Amino acid sequence: MSLPPLLCFCTLLTVACLSVVVYAAEVHGLLDPLLHGREVFEQNCIMCHGADAKGTGQLAAALPVRPANLTDCKLTAEDPVEVVQGIIRHGGPYAGRSSVMPAFGSLLSSSDIADVAHYVKSLCADPDWVPGELNFPRPLLTGKAFPEQELIVGGRFGRNGKDVNEYLGILEYRVNGRTNIEITSRALSINPDIGPTESGLGDTTLSVKRVVAFSPLYRALVSAGMELTLPTGSDRRGLGSGGFVFEPNLRAGVDWKQFVVQGAGAFVIPDGSSNSNSQATLDVAIGRYFFPDPRLQITPMIEFNTTTQLSGPSNGETKSAILPQVRVKWLVWALGVGVQAPITRARDFEVRPLFDLVYEYAF
Repeated sequence: MSLPPLLCFCTLLTVACLSVVVYAAEVHGLLDPLLHGREVFEQNCIMCHGADAKGTGQLAAALPVRPANLTDCKLTAEDPVEVVQGIIRHGGPYAGRSSVMPAFGSLLSSSDIADVAHYVKSLCADPDWVPGELNFPRPLLTGKAFPEQELIVGGRFGRNGKDVNEYLGILEYRVNGRTNIEITSRALSINPDIGPTESGLGDTTLSVKRVVAFSPLYRALVSAGMELTLPTGSDRRGLGSGGFVFEPNLRAGVDWKQFVVQGAGAFVIPDGSSNSNSQATLDVAIGRYFFPDPRLQITPMIEFNTTTQLSGPSNGETKSAILPQVRVKWLVWALGVGVQAPITRARDFEVRPLFDLVYEYAF
């Protein structure tokens, strides 16, 4: 072999070897904290949680409350890692968990606690489980892409110039890592300037939503869903649409350095028996969240809500509104309040306050 080809061969071989070394170093850097976290877990946690982390340790049967199954994605994947660290450092009561869970703050270093917390978070092995880090703060109107499991009560007041008060009850259930279903019940109270006062059950909505793409690295997700509104409210009394309404929708969210942008677009398609008209809706919410405490999240947000009529006498008319709000979340409880004001000059759209109270449950 002549000298120039030999030099080229040696150069390529050197580059290949360096690439392998760099890759191995990167992999070691990524895995080392998890390996150390596993060691800390095996030294301090398996007597209660078990070697398999399923709450089957030697002491589990003697405890008044069974230790948590840390491989359950509904449990470990939902808490932010900072909350997991707090539970390890301060004990179960720190985050409303069992008092049987002891505090390790005096036994473990901060790096030990950080590594074992990340190891515990890694025990959710379902690649299709959308992690809780993508569960962004809930806007008051813009639909979320995340598959929630929550109970919600809320109210919306004084809309459409008819002094209509709407009260909501929403039950959301997470079927699996990407999918949730929900049911929304409404009660309406109508007190118009002219005509009788009416109140009672409104239309009920059933919906299903599935995350079609998500990235923990880029902190983003996209979902597609379908809502079906049932004519459970009396259309004669103005409490319902009188027919079925279909609403296919797309939702997305992205988090960049604690600035969150969420968007939702939908088509509202009533059947022939409904007295409502087809619409297109577009909602965008922008917020910045803060953590005064790992368990406390405060998020000021602003929403832009737009509805365009696609049929009926108002075909083509667009109504737009702005909705400043704030949401305060403490562990599994969250309260949101805001006031929506019209941007366009639609006569049948007035300023209205809104609120909701959210409880994230697990079973």
